[in-house]
Amino acid sequence: MKKIILIFFAGFIACATLVAVIAIAPQDEISPTKSRDRDVYFPNSEDLKPDEMRIIALGTGMPSARLSQAASSFLVELGNGDKFLFDIGSGSAANLGSLEIPYDFLNKLFISHLHTDHMGDLIELYVGGVVAGRIGPLNVWGPTGSEPRLGTKYSMENMKKHVEWDLEGRIGRLPASGFELKVHEFNFKAENHIVYEENGVTIRAWPAIHAIDGSVSYSLEWNGLKFVFGGDTYPNRWMSEYAKNADILIHECMMAPEDWINKYGFPVARALEVGTQIHTAP
Repeated sequence: MKKIILIFFAGFIACATLVAVIAIAPQDEISPTKSRDRDVYFPNSEDLKPDEMRIIALGTGMPSARLSQAASSFLVELGNGDKFLFDIGSGSAANLGSLEIPYDFLNKLFISHLHTDHMGDLIELYVGGVVAGRIGPLNVWGPTGSEPRLGTKYSMENMKKHVEWDLEGRIGRLPASGFELKVHEFNFKAENHIVYEENGVTIRAWPAIHAIDGSVSYSLEWNGLKFVFGGDTYPNRWMSEYAKNADILIHECMMAPEDWINKYGFPVARALEVGTQIHTAP
């Protein structure tokens, strides 16, 4: 029987010694699907069967960082050993690291859009992943923007410039191959087009409605199962059409306008825009 396992983090403590453990552990030839011994319970501590899909919510929070809830990030693990990250929002990298999955198997990231609450921990995944043992390149898929400077490729190129001092200090000390960053940019306007197809896995993207041009939603299909990740989006016809027959749909839901007014002091017009036009109202 095919099965999907959906797990949400509710905030947990990460052991400070995990990096050392991961760094000295032998490299597996195949991405692990079996459970491993743990000192405490973690969300992927059960065996993942060959026909199963497991979805772990690494972060589901607001744009403003909070200790108890990281921003948007979801890890999809398949029974064939494949693992895919959808967004890596602020604070989520710590939750990802706490799973103790070797970073060479966390090398496929799909970004829905370039707000920091959806890609703010990318530097930690990029550099921190090498420090924790990744020896292969990090692959990043993401949309274009209305102009080149607003696209994923431009963002990734300048992220590398931002950490040049960090990279320079690690040359010769860590595998140079781990710092390779492969960017797979695609047209955000394309509808339900294939952006990844390998090992029986097909990932498609289509436009989302959020803030400015350059946001997308994704679907992942494998083994007769379908996962849809909306990113941030106002309800739209693309989602209605291309998310059909999904086994799991992750769709955003923003605070009501009155909460933006009462908790954040937003003017009424701005609260209505953010709560009902840029995001999906409850």
